[in-house]
Amino acid sequence: MNRPRLDTDTDAGLLLRRGGAVVVDAMLVGLLLGLAGVALSLLAGVAPLSGRWTFPIAYLGYHVALEGLFARTPGKGLLGLVVLERDGSSCGPRAALVRNLLRLVDGAAFYLVGAAVVALTDGDRRVGDHVAGTRVVRDGDRAGRIES
Repeated sequence: MNRPRLDTDTDAGLLLRRGGAVVVDAMLVGLLLGLAGVALSLLAGVAPLSGRWTFPIAYLGYHVALEGLFARTPGKGLLGLVVLERDGSSCGPRAALVRNLLRLVDGAAFYLVGAAVVALTDGDRRVGDHVAGTRVVRDGDRAGRIES
């Protein structure tokens, strides 16, 4: 019996890839914070990293640094995605900062706002992408400029 497969070239497929990348990256940031907390506790006798803002700040810094340097996070890389600027070049530090600061808007209600904007607007771009002039595409789709 043949099961239907989701075509990852569709808008829904790209949205699922992006959602998967968010989950992978969140788990990786959590793991890194946990390891850093254990290391600090064992090596310096300092209490593990905790606090209401530790994870969100680490998550933001992780995305800004990795997208600014490599145009992708490990989650995006694992799922074959890359962040491009308007001219089709790899995402740079300024664009990475802008698009990720707007995760505060896109991430509302468990990324429902970002997912809705991606699904309902032309070009599969969340609010942060619209403002920063970026686009997340499959790694093989590097050609073309963003029309806006």
